[in-house]
Amino acid sequence: MSFDIELTRKVVIENFNQAKQSISLRKFAMDSAQPISDVIPGYEAKRMEFGDFIQDNFSPLFIDIRSSTKRAMVIGPERTFISMHAFFPGVCNVIEQYGGYVIDFMGDGIMALFGGKESGVNKSYSSQQAGLCGLSLLKVVNTVINPLLRIDKIWEFGCGVGIDYGSVIVTKIGTKNNYDVKVFGDCVNIASKLSKSDNQVVVSDEVQKLWPSSKWGKMGFKRLSIGELMGYALNDRSD
Repeated sequence: MSFDIELTRKVVIENFNQAKQSISLRKFAMDSAQPISDVIPGYEAKRMEFGDFIQDNFSPLFIDIRSSTKRAMVIGPERTFISMHAFFPGVCNVIEQYGGYVIDFMGDGIMALFGGKESGVNKSYSSQQAGLCGLSLLKVVNTVINPLLRIDKIWEFGCGVGIDYGSVIVTKIGTKNNYDVKVFGDCVNIASKLSKSDNQVVVSDEVQKLWPSSKWGKMGFKRLSIGELMGYALNDRSD
């Protein structure tokens, strides 16, 4: 799979400019799209029952914005709004290009899943795609999104990416009027904690073990600690 950074650049610029225009017009129009509840193959929210307890295996990825609360307080709501409409569409586009599923938007980042029993890919491939996606995410933040913010003198983004692989429970949660599909599992919590680095993609021991050993799968792994966890920072030797 070939990652197209120019496609992501186009998405970022279009959404960034639309957000800037909407500030003056005080409106923001979005095209209709599939709810994030239904992006995971085999787990359409309307077909699931409340309390479903379905085991599956995924490679969860978190991208986390550093100092997001302080950043929002300093730059104010309008510049936060504008910059997030560069960040989120750009990040989503990268994840989609690598075959991942964006399943949650947080105020300070995004959670995505790779793999799953309905995806048709094995755990080694899904973990590698998540890792390569993480490297491309940081590249897009640093070379596409931040230069755009720099022009308008908006506080640039600093991010970390965390990735693990393991078993999760997929369930439908909420009420009949307000519901979503969520995943729970240790690997989700570990990936979230591993994302608390600065400008690094940090993977778990499990992902490092699953990484392909062929010449096309070569990657540098630097052992490091993130809080109480140990992981590996990815280093793409092809660059």
